[in-house]
Amino acid sequence: MTLRETHAYDDIIGLPHHVSRKHPQMPRSKRAAQFMPFAALTGYEQVLDRTAKNAATAIAKAEAQGDSNFGA
Repeated sequence: MTLRETHAYDDIIGLPHHVSRKHPQMPRSKRAAQFMPFAALTGYEQVLDRTAKNAATAIAKAEAQGDSNFGA
């Protein structure tokens, strides 16, 4: 597949942006909410921190018991 230059939209490219008279524009705060796909990951940072803390505790405990192979 090769890229070819087309001029399919040359007739509309310079037109002003359409603004509806019927529907008011959505406030920026609500528009931004549509583009927050990672909002579902709220709390993920805390889970990572807790997991890292638990791992560090387990490594320290294993080292204290003389398990030199743990974490290597």
